Amino acid sequence: MPISYVFNKIINNEMVKLTKPVELSLFLDGNAVDNEKIRSILKIYVESSKDLLSIKEVSNPIISRNYDIKHFPAILFINTDGKEIIRYLAKPFGAEIRPFIETLITFSGDPNYYELVIKENIEKIKPSIIKVMITDSCAYCAEIITFVNKFAIASNGKIKSVIIDILAHSDISESFDISSVPITVINDKKTFTGMVGPDEVMQELIGGN
Repeated sequence: MPISYVFNKIINNEMVKLTKPVELSLFLDGNAVDNEKIRSILKIYVESSKDLLSIKEVSNPIISRNYDIKHFPAILFINTDGKEIIRYLAKPFGAEIRPFIETLITFSGDPNYYELVIKENIEKIKPSIIKVMITDSCAYCAEIITFVNKFAIASNGKIKSVIIDILAHSDISESFDISSVPITVINDKKTFTGMVGPDEVMQELIGGN
């Protein structure tokens, strides 16, 4: 059985949990091969969602500059105010399918387990960007992606998460001297190597406050 069939089956089975509409923005450049790869993956999600998920393609360089997008393709979760909450510089495939779908469900408005703790500490948290370095075969990455994305959603973007495939964006991994995953980078500081939990990341976000 081809492994792509297995992954497609997982997407089909998991996307039925999405019950509210969600729109994602897909930022593309001139790389036709990469564009087609990400389109074909996202098409599986859209078709499995019974059209609850929609993808808005963006190729306007002015809009890309407005969101400071320098790496493509990029999937953005943007709220109704036009504010970026989550950025994927990674294909939501392989081991990262389930955290991506869980993020979609939470972004659609379903209950967020971390909402209360984020709101209780929101004044102590400075605006932050959490970059999670992954590969699509990294089983440990999924748990980190899930809670970091939920932090971002609960904070309404005061915490922004960026999910980065180090194999697809080697220039980013090289800039942080990363050769294995998962790595969690908070405000451009390589903060955690390997598995890390939400309590540790929260403590780093609030610091001594």
